[in-house]
Amino acid sequence: MFLREAIKIAGSCGGERGTSSPFPDPVGGALLVTKDDRIIGRGFSTYERECVQACIKDVGLTATPLREWCVSWPSSRQLRNDIAGATLYLTMEPSAERRGSNLPPITQLIIQSGIQRVVIGCQSPIPERATEGAATLHSAGLSVTMGILQQECESLVSNYGALATTKLQRMARRHLAQHGRPLGLLHCSVIDSTDITAFARNGNAFGKDFGGGQLLSERNFGSYEIAPPPESIWANDDSEEDFDDESMMDDLDDSFALDLEDEMSSGSDNEMSRNPMMPWYEQVSAVVATFPRVENIPMQTERMNGLKWLATMGRALPPSVERILVVDASDLGELPVTNDDPRCPPGVDVEGFWKGDGRKKTRVLLRHSANVLASQAAAAASAAAAEAAKAATLAQEAILSSDAEVAAEAALASQNAAETANAFLQKQVQKQLDLREALTSRGVLVENLKGGDPIDVMNHLGERSGYEAVVWRAGCWGGRGVQAIMDGAFQWVSAHLAVDADGGRFWQLMLAEMCVQAACGPEQRVKIFAEDEDISLEYCDDDEADSDCVLRVDGRPVRHVRLDCRVALVNEFRESKLNIHHKTKPVDDFQTLGKGHEEAPWFF
Repeated sequence: MFLREAIKIAGSCGGERGTSSPFPDPVGGALLVTKDDRIIGRGFSTYERECVQACIKDVGLTATPLREWCVSWPSSRQLRNDIAGATLYLTMEPSAERRGSNLPPITQLIIQSGIQRVVIGCQSPIPERATEGAATLHSAGLSVTMGILQQECESLVSNYGALATTKLQRMARRHLAQHGRPLGLLHCSVIDSTDITAFARNGNAFGKDFGGGQLLSERNFGSYEIAPPPESIWANDDSEEDFDDESMMDDLDDSFALDLEDEMSSGSDNEMSRNPMMPWYEQVSAVVATFPRVENIPMQTERMNGLKWLATMGRALPPSVERILVVDASDLGELPVTNDDPRCPPGVDVEGFWKGDGRKKTRVLLRHSANVLASQAAAAASAAAAEAAKAATLAQEAILSSDAEVAAEAALASQNAAETANAFLQKQVQKQLDLREALTSRGVLVENLKGGDPIDVMNHLGERSGYEAVVWRAGCWGGRGVQAIMDGAFQWVSAHLAVDADGGRFWQLMLAEMCVQAACGPEQRVKIFAEDEDISLEYCDDDEADSDCVLRVDGRPVRHVRLDCRVALVNEFRESKLNIHHKTKPVDDFQTLGKGHEEAPWFF
């Protein structure tokens, strides 16, 4: 009876794709019942908290996630006795995994809350975690029963189970375990780096100049660059992506030696109405966009594109997918905080973005935050030193001339210079604090970041939040993206680009793969892998395109495609091994340069 009530409570978030859903984390319900069958706590999973957290809070306990759970007990002896003898009913076993430094294991919270008996509906659908939570509770001395109303509980997390067992998600979990950071999925465009107009056509993945009149197949494949992805391209509502591939990367990166299966769960009545640009947006923990520095983009008008996308298109993301803006700490004052700010892009509700009602809080990561304060202090010290040196020179001259009045004035000038420099430093520090307060007062999480490169962001998200997969919307052009790939920040690239519409799908795949390879770095360091299933023709960036996404630019037929590529870094110091899987036999008549017999494939 009580577990059925927990199942009912689990649906309070509106289902797996409801308005308060924790998806892509699982839906869950929790019920705490005393020995005399009184319900003293209820909870369900949302984008904000896990069901056990909500249940413990409903009971009246205060549980703070520090390095370990800190549980504050109430003064009521009756409540403490009720909890000690109560039974916790859960629709799915609790997680025994730590989620970064922010969230200790949920099993630890149950143990420290003093609960002695737990009844669980179903185990985790993640094979490597199945029964782990129940076993942890049992090892701690709790009475654990699992498998009650199992089918009903499993139906609650059907979509989650399908998502959690895809190869993409398993790759993400393995990558986090190996490297301590999430699997990085770079969403970008690939453009002709010799066509300056291509940089200005945000929303289009190609320029108008096709290599000085040459055919696309004859172009120099070293003249391509990574650029920001389009803003207004959407997949078809009924699309389904298949990634069914035998991995070719055994000798390049063991973490990607996995077969890729169907990465999209389909058939749900409450799926996202439209999927923004690529299927992984609703399957990851966070989407990252940047507020680039002026020197890293060709035009300053493009700086707001990342913020604009998160505040507009980003609203279609599931409420538990976090929206993260990465900005240099020195540029914090250039972000619009209110809708009436003249820097706010037209039609963008930036106040709603900062507030983030009905979804996980918006996060701002400040790059080089320590460097900003250090540079401000250095500037103030430099100014003070210059004024002090000037005053010291005047004082020395006054002493030599026995002019006491001038010497006194010089000493005062030196003191005033030091005070002015100190006031300047305090003003700059206070300005930074005021800007942070303006965001935090609206509910934004503002965090300092060590370093400023994409790899530093990924390391921070892995260490702090334990995120397994993150989509990064490219904000800069060219070499910065290449360096990020070679640093290991991204293991997947989803690139929009234009190819010659003449020829078949295989020809277009070959052209697209060569272009992406050229844009992502030297083949000696970076390898791009794509198969026929990895090219999508569902994306058009022009209203004049026909049903096959073909349009004409300067009289030439062009097709806009999206290519999803696996990325592997070549380890030049790793020993290569050649594994022959064919049947072999001795070849008696095969003469070799040396002596003796030679083994050869059977078809010789």
